[in-house]
Amino acid sequence: MTEADLQVLFESLAESSSARGMAVGAGLAQLQSGHAVELPSAYRHFMRIVGPGSWGGFLHFHAMEHMSTHEELLAPFMDEDLEQMLEPTADVLVFANSDNGDMCGWHLHDLVRMPPNDCPVIRIAPRSFDGAVIAASTAEFFRLLLVEGANLFGVGALPLVFQPRPLG
Repeated sequence: MTEADLQVLFESLAESSSARGMAVGAGLAQLQSGHAVELPSAYRHFMRIVGPGSWGGFLHFHAMEHMSTHEELLAPFMDEDLEQMLEPTADVLVFANSDNGDMCGWHLHDLVRMPPNDCPVIRIAPRSFDGAVIAASTAEFFRLLLVEGANLFGVGALPLVFQPRPLG
């Protein structure tokens, strides 16, 4: 699937949901200053066209300036035991979370050492510290959800309904 194909899918999703997307410059700059990484173009296009919000009332996408690593999200609860358990997924930069507690993101070390568009999407299951690759790339992640209706979270295909989150 090409970036142009993906853009058409995003525009269709945005149109059907009245999503307005968002300017990604400031959020991307803030994220890059904190984590020094480039994000996959598929995610940047998704944010620019659709914006933050909830997919199927289940999968919630964060604005770039609100993205955090798994470790940063758990920092208030951190102790020595948690730190050891968290090690495999501590550096996962989370871009979405589900109502069931799943988290989706990319390993920061992948975003640093690989072209961002080639970085696999990691799913951290609820109440788990193990990450599993659910898509070979972000473009593949969106293709699986939008085109194939893949059951990536154990709840069946997500409806093609997007609820934008108010900006500002």
